[in-house]
Amino acid sequence: MGGIVIDKLLEKLNGFREREHWLLLRHLLNTAIYDSTNGEHEDRVFGQRLYNLMEIHIDAVNNQRLQEEKRQTHVHVVFSLSEAGSLKVALSKVGKREESRVVAFNDWFSVGPITELSTNEGQLRRRMWLMEHDRDSYYLDIINQEHQIERMIDTLKNIPENKTVVIWCGDNAHDQTGLRFAMYLLRERKSPVHVVNVTQILTETGQGNPPIAQALVERDKYIDIVRNYGEGILLNSDLRKRYESEWMELAGQDDVLRLWEEGKVIGCQEDKLDEVIVKSVMELLDKHHPGALVNAGEVVTKLMEISQQRISYPFIMYRIWCLVSDRILTFKGQPGFPHQFLLGLSRV
Repeated sequence: MGGIVIDKLLEKLNGFREREHWLLLRHLLNTAIYDSTNGEHEDRVFGQRLYNLMEIHIDAVNNQRLQEEKRQTHVHVVFSLSEAGSLKVALSKVGKREESRVVAFNDWFSVGPITELSTNEGQLRRRMWLMEHDRDSYYLDIINQEHQIERMIDTLKNIPENKTVVIWCGDNAHDQTGLRFAMYLLRERKSPVHVVNVTQILTETGQGNPPIAQALVERDKYIDIVRNYGEGILLNSDLRKRYESEWMELAGQDDVLRLWEEGKVIGCQEDKLDEVIVKSVMELLDKHHPGALVNAGEVVTKLMEISQQRISYPFIMYRIWCLVSDRILTFKGQPGFPHQFLLGLSRV
């Protein structure tokens, strides 16, 4: 078979997403099983050879994974895929990648319903709400299945007792709600649980005005945190029970927006940040000529700067469109592209 043909196939394969790789492997395995039992003589021979070859490679990959798990002494829990990537890079930089497993939720705990989130009913309720408020949520679930809440619940509950659990967070409602959920899921765990709060670490080490999230920490400072504080602070039983209790309290509320205020996660009405959105538009308009409009992407950035909250981009856009619908804001441009439409104040 020509090298050009192989290169083209490899190029297509490299473009596959995780689920597409899995579907391809499943299809090949089903084909091998069918041909080895139902095909003509040549098909049976080929099917059996394909099955044997796949079995050898699957066993090799599985054995490699088991060996990696044996070498891993720490399981690090984070609350976004981007922060998982940053943590993996930093662990490699400080020589601790091989001993560390990084698992990540792919969700925004500061928005959406969280009632009965550890049950199928609660997860379905949340998924339906997210699909109504974020058109990309279903697609992101499909391509990141191992990071869905349902999968992550099983992942956390099945962490061996001989592994050190380290939960990473910052002072924001998303991380802090996720921390409390994780502690609730780990409530039966007998071994200790550790927490690394990057905001508190930077505050205590005199780093000025510390960022509210890991993603906002400068690269070199973040690597220093991983190197010097990567083991985290050991949580005593009282603090663990407090986090579990606070999760139960939050999960018992009907709020779909949570903010971080005065060291606490506060459930709010979904329009809580509307005034800040309008204020962001007004401040940006002051920098333009009278009657000008401002880029919606700049409004989101300004909102984050003023509010010092960590809220999902789709939720902010949802509230912006509510304000447009209520004729408090006006817009011009392409609604589906945040950086391609402009916002202004209605003249009512």
